[in-house]
Amino acid sequence: MQVQKSRRNIRVWSVAVSLAAVFALGAPVLSSSALAAANPHVSEAVEHAKDAASHGKQGDADACVQRAEEALKHARAAGVKNPHVDMGVIHLMEAVQHGKTGHADACTEHADGASTHLAEVLAEGTTSTGNRVFFRGGAAGLTSDRNGELVSGVGNDGQFGYYIGGGTDLMVTRDLWGMAKGIALVGEIGLEFKRWSSSAAEGLANLEGPAKVQMTMLTASVSPKVKFRQGTDLQPWIIPAGLDFHVISPTSSQINYLDIGVQFGGGAEFRVWKELWLGVDSRFHLASGQTNTVNNFWTAGIYGAIGF
Repeated sequence: MQVQKSRRNIRVWSVAVSLAAVFALGAPVLSSSALAAANPHVSEAVEHAKDAASHGKQGDADACVQRAEEALKHARAAGVKNPHVDMGVIHLMEAVQHGKTGHADACTEHADGASTHLAEVLAEGTTSTGNRVFFRGGAAGLTSDRNGELVSGVGNDGQFGYYIGGGTDLMVTRDLWGMAKGIALVGEIGLEFKRWSSSAAEGLANLEGPAKVQMTMLTASVSPKVKFRQGTDLQPWIIPAGLDFHVISPTSSQINYLDIGVQFGGGAEFRVWKELWLGVDSRFHLASGQTNTVNNFWTAGIYGAIGF
């Protein structure tokens, strides 16, 4: 009864930690640029600013003022904090001021400036966010087998196997907070299943005689991932150090099955079409040995990702 209660508590805490990580890493995704680009007032402001510039080029200062005032109304109604929106508002105010004094050329110049800045907001809205959902798989190998343990048994000496998994990349910053153009930092949240080579063995799991004992491991991880060459179709990346949570099966001789550790990795992904990406990655996982077994392993494989 106590064991079941403990397992329920573990599951509850796991879900809570996962949700907290999603919200913490995902918070920066909803930027002011994305919100502004989705606002219909921004596109209206662009159209009216272009019309103002067009009338100004024809020497019609009054029409330039009228259109600029309409653009200004929509730019202010957008209600979103964005540097390009702010600059657009400033240019439109200047366009109105100069147009009212009969300076059509100045009204045209500032209306053009406003439309350029506001159009940048719309362009930002169509730019890839850098978020990914990925599914991956490949080869895996333990650095030490679990042969001779009480539960896994004598004769279970397989070290190699395969892994399958999936997860998500959430964009945190595209340029390391303005310090390095083209270098992004994303937060990866992943879940991975490993199946190691298993053999018939004698042990606590098979009291009636030798039988195959399935050797598996489940890993949940949260890792910072540094991606290079943002804005290009080929993006290498590294994981300098990530946090792992492992569940081994069968349990260790000390009846422990939970372990923690760190992972290091690297790889690259290529844009196949629009937001469809293919990639390769290789990782090494260093476990802390909380189960009194050696749970270090490596993985190497491929993955497919979809941007959102």
